Amino acid sequence: METRKLNELKATNPYLRLGTDVTELEKSIQTLGLIAPLVISPDNVILAGARRYQALLNLGYTEAPVMVIDRNPLEKELVSIDENLVRKDLSKIEIEAHLRRAKEIYQELNPEVESPAALADTPEEEEEDTPKVKKVVLPAEKFLNMVSEKTGLSPKQIHEAINRDEMASPMVKEARRNGELSLSQTNEIVKLNKEDQQVAIDHIKELPVREIKKFVKIAKTQGVQEAITATPNLPYQKEFQEIDQALKKLIKKFKQLEIEGFEFSSLPSETQKLFGELVNISEENSFSGHMRERDLDMDSLHQ
Repeated sequence: METRKLNELKATNPYLRLGTDVTELEKSIQTLGLIAPLVISPDNVILAGARRYQALLNLGYTEAPVMVIDRNPLEKELVSIDENLVRKDLSKIEIEAHLRRAKEIYQELNPEVESPAALADTPEEEEEDTPKVKKVVLPAEKFLNMVSEKTGLSPKQIHEAINRDEMASPMVKEARRNGELSLSQTNEIVKLNKEDQQVAIDHIKELPVREIKKFVKIAKTQGVQEAITATPNLPYQKEFQEIDQALKKLIKKFKQLEIEGFEFSSLPSETQKLFGELVNISEENSFSGHMRERDLDMDSLHQ
């Protein structure tokens, strides 16, 4: 542990998150002092602690305790990524990109190890004619468990996040950043290769997940153009699905209450009025049949 002048430190690390709101951190430093030191390289580049650095500057500090880490470039990058992964204000896209890069670095620092028994099962008579396939032991499981402990995410969530970042095309990532694609939509889209994603993105981002699953299945067997034709982008399709899902939840709730002896008249009068309006709308727009298919007896609810 050392003490360095803040004006000597370099905030040039691309992983640093400067310009964020550090008001609460400033209050904590004023009350408790700086609990965790800044982490820097021997040449004074900040590897972790950008927000602490920013808060100290705002409060008028001129120096701070630091921990100097002398590692190779990959290990220093991993330190910065680790710092970011435990933060709460990263977007999902940023987390996925960090996780993917962390995995790449980890596997480069921990290369594949050939299994001692890799070729033990190869019959002697096939040794000359059959290509020898090396079995390898990857550090993936160890990496997932290590990151899971740091972030609180399950190994499955981490694996899926890395897969999304690896498999998503640039346009899919951009659509997610702009809020045009949900996580569920993205999980289906990335099942296509990146070229097909680029072709299909404008059509597919307007489809509900159920239709995207259908699209992907057709695209894989018949091509993207056939999939576009088979999954027309109908007006208000997303909105209808949201209403449909809400109605399913409402029906499920009514069925649960019915088992417990619930009567419609037990609802508050305002709720009864709203439900009555919903019934009238469904009848006027021929949705009553659609609701009856889900076993909701509207007449009995009014009794």
